[in-house]
Amino acid sequence: MTDPTTLIGYLLDSPWLLPLLALAVVCDGPLPLVPSEPVLFSATASALADGDRWRIVALFGAALVGSLVGDALLYGAGRSSNRAVAGVRRDAGIGAWVRRHLHRRPIVALVATRLLPGGRLASVTAAGRVRLPLRAFVPATVASSLVWCSWMTGIGVLVGPFTHGDPLLSMLAGLLLALLVGGTAGAARRVLRYRRRALAPA
Repeated sequence: MTDPTTLIGYLLDSPWLLPLLALAVVCDGPLPLVPSEPVLFSATASALADGDRWRIVALFGAALVGSLVGDALLYGAGRSSNRAVAGVRRDAGIGAWVRRHLHRRPIVALVATRLLPGGRLASVTAAGRVRLPLRAFVPATVASSLVWCSWMTGIGVLVGPFTHGDPLLSMLAGLLLALLVGGTAGAARRVLRYRRRALAPA
């Protein structure tokens, strides 16, 4: 049986890594379980250990392209059919907040929700549903994609010195950090929701 470290190492060194990463980022909007973030963490950490800074730039570029293409598809789905995004409830917390702020502050709305679990799906499809004009949506999605790619690549750079390029350790560290970020964001949302309810008039 093949060693998992060998398999992960093969993936991270594969010439197909960049297109696969871009495809994973495209898909992780509607399918949040697609592991695009751990792959980006791990590949960045591995490239840093190898001293290959150009590969880090290429990974950033592939993730950015995937993010922009995926956002365009989600925006189109939200604009064309509510049934295509039926999983996002109209009264959902993120979606409701985004709809209140999209037309006034589209960049703030998309950037603020991008790192939250499910935030990309809720915010970008909401932009389509409320018919946010392309002249407002394009700079907002570019800004949110740049923030997301910078954050995820930066985490990979931070992880690199601790994993020393070990593929399995890099992947595990990436998964752990993804869970940590998601859990922290989810806890913050619950605290804010509780405070709003506590402050609401009886």
